[in-house]
Amino acid sequence: MKKILITFFSLFFSLQLFAQYPFNEISNKSIPHKVLIDKKLSYKVLFRMDDSVWTNKDTWAKAKSSHDMILAIPGQDSSSYSLAISHECNTASKDLGDGGGMSIVPIKFSNNAWSVSDTIKNIDFSSVGGTYDNCSGTYIPNKKTILTAEEGTPATNAVLYKNGKGYTDTSDINGLKRFQNTGWMVEVDPNALTSLRKLYGMGRFVHESALVLEDGKTVFLTDDFAPSVFFKFVAKEKYNFEAGQLYAYKDASQADTSHWIALPMAMDSLLDIRNVALRMGASYFLRMEWMTQVNETIYITATGFDQFDTQVCFNGKPSNHLLPFLKDGIVDEPYGTVLAFNLKTNEMITLLNGGQAMYDRHKHFSNPDAITNITLNGKTYLVISEDIIAYTRGRVNTKATKQAAFVNEIYWLDLSILKPTVDDLKRFLIAPAGAETTGGTFLQGDSRYYFVNIQHPDSANPAPFNKSCTIVIDLKK
Repeated sequence: MKKILITFFSLFFSLQLFAQYPFNEISNKSIPHKVLIDKKLSYKVLFRMDDSVWTNKDTWAKAKSSHDMILAIPGQDSSSYSLAISHECNTASKDLGDGGGMSIVPIKFSNNAWSVSDTIKNIDFSSVGGTYDNCSGTYIPNKKTILTAEEGTPATNAVLYKNGKGYTDTSDINGLKRFQNTGWMVEVDPNALTSLRKLYGMGRFVHESALVLEDGKTVFLTDDFAPSVFFKFVAKEKYNFEAGQLYAYKDASQADTSHWIALPMAMDSLLDIRNVALRMGASYFLRMEWMTQVNETIYITATGFDQFDTQVCFNGKPSNHLLPFLKDGIVDEPYGTVLAFNLKTNEMITLLNGGQAMYDRHKHFSNPDAITNITLNGKTYLVISEDIIAYTRGRVNTKATKQAAFVNEIYWLDLSILKPTVDDLKRFLIAPAGAETTGGTFLQGDSRYYFVNIQHPDSANPAPFNKSCTIVIDLKK
């Protein structure tokens, strides 16, 4: 009888909640070596690691690896865009520049498909001393610049140098050791194909993402670390992010509902700003990732962590959403969380905890990372990528667990569901073995095409999914 009820509820959820989705949910019982999606959909590879890129030195070079962020920058008309694709790496290149990177991929819509329409070009980061592990960020249409995050704070020049395979120039810059010049937000002019400045006022930490509000002054910043702090930067002048005040978030208490701690802005503090914030009583999270805004709510993914020891948190207090996972100074949150931050009240609540579904026992949502949103037929959906931190504890299917394989998925969630659970998620895509999916985005005003990066897949996969690549999926609505 119990099995019959579970089957009934699974069917109910499938028919009632998923009928409006533009795809059919797929099974997750295998270890794929290519992208798996609904058979009625199709995808196309646009850009791969080692593709030819034109540099500012007027030479050809092979594109860097580890595609991460995708930003769609509008072109002259609705049929043309440029994709700004960051490279989360630290590799030496005399033509592309050492460290991380970014490629600008022009695309055009013709013959009912998106294709690369012109020469792929490279962003030159030499003017700011290079970058390290370029991750997510945001495009600012009013200024036509990009904020790109450096997801890493290497502790020594030796880590940067990487035995000659990373930064080849480790000399001091701007009064800092070269390793201290990494781990910042960086402003980029994609039209001029150059970096403009490192935004030291936003602090040095493991920058994952940035979200700029309509006021042109407020920038929210996430920190992919354990422990992590949720930051807010408020510029003195609209769209000028060189000067302003950095804040750290804390959950409200009966005695203090202010939420935001103003942080010291001296360079010695900014270089260690996470620990400064924790000492001043900031709330701590576990690996805050990407953000997406829907009206007055920012949805934030947090990867989570296995058996996190809170002794390293100084005076920081656990975020309220971590309290159910805290026992004897250890936070065990293996599956991660999707958080909802209210811009009006500054309240941070749990939207969805990861874990195994109650009715569909084959569904296990773990370690959310990249996130975006889309509105279809009056309904708004979150589109969420996994980036699992291990293949244990049911984070992958049974076959993958037995073979110690990393298999990541992308899910959609209908935001009209008041108290969503893992059962309410709909599995949209399964990545090739070893790969993370990231950077997922839709074009402005267009819900048919979804662009996403397949990052660091297993090199043993058959081409094209043996290298990092950028694909576009046609939802064929």
